[in-house]
Amino acid sequence: MVNGISFDLDQDDNILATVRALNIENKGGGQFEVKDELVKVKRPTLSGMEIDINSKLPGQIDVSKAHIILIGRDLAKKGIYPFLELFYRPRQAYISTRVVIAEDKASDIITTDPGTSPIAFVVLKGLETAEETTKIPKETAFTAWTQITDTGRDIVLPFVKKDETDKITIGGIDLFNGDKFSGISLPNEKGSLLLLLMDRLTKYSEMVVQLDEQQSISFRVKQEKRNLDIKVDKKTKKITCKLNLTLDLTVISYSGKVGEKLNKEKLNKEISQNLTKQSDEITNSLLEANCDALGIGGILSSSYPDLWKKINWEKSYKDVKFKTSVKAKIERTGPVF
Repeated sequence: MVNGISFDLDQDDNILATVRALNIENKGGGQFEVKDELVKVKRPTLSGMEIDINSKLPGQIDVSKAHIILIGRDLAKKGIYPFLELFYRPRQAYISTRVVIAEDKASDIITTDPGTSPIAFVVLKGLETAEETTKIPKETAFTAWTQITDTGRDIVLPFVKKDETDKITIGGIDLFNGDKFSGISLPNEKGSLLLLLMDRLTKYSEMVVQLDEQQSISFRVKQEKRNLDIKVDKKTKKITCKLNLTLDLTVISYSGKVGEKLNKEKLNKEISQNLTKQSDEITNSLLEANCDALGIGGILSSSYPDLWKKINWEKSYKDVKFKTSVKAKIERTGPVF
């Protein structure tokens, strides 16, 4: 049973695949022995890797059943399409296989020994929690394949890293141009805001806003309303994207003065200004990465088909003008305030 597999680019530009598998042997009498196997193979291309892996493990394995696909950033910069195909094509492929980028070497993540359960399941648990709280997008081999083959939208993928204690943590979101990592990433909180701008709120989202040097406020978003409007100037053909986002907030904590009554109107204004500024920074990052995460190309192709046929979206996207606005509405403050 393969529970996790990683792919990296080595110093000689070969592909290094590292497989974490459970070898379950029937000892008879209802007794089973479970061994955690670790296998590494290296080839110039993907072809033949599965044969090499099978030669090093007892029995036959099916890598398409892996729970986690980890891809190192150096390799992701060259393109992840071939690796997704390996998991997408088989008829019996595992539909929920997660696709994750490793900040450094993916093999460093998959070879970590957590001491409790296989590392792939530890990473999967962390991903599922982050997905539920809108920190990262839920992307499987199937959803990633669909987005990469869709010319009207670019994918964003979560990345993981090791902290100073060698614990695996969610780092944020990597921005892609086509199937290639752009080299630009967003940290966790900006990643959460990007997902809200993409209208991908899951159960809820928790964020913190620094109001000034001494005051900050944390809140939970459970409802959002997004309005995305694309306009094309008839004369210049310049594309403008207006994105208005309204968030209903529940205050979790507020570092105001002791006994100070919470001023909703003032805080709504300050939070809105802060999040609008962050949204502008995020859209600038998207343009720099040439990452059409908001799916503007898809809207243009359906709403302005004649224009879409004439332009080179790979080049034209960087000229899109974004106008973002985030409006915060504190709905609940809790008993403390």
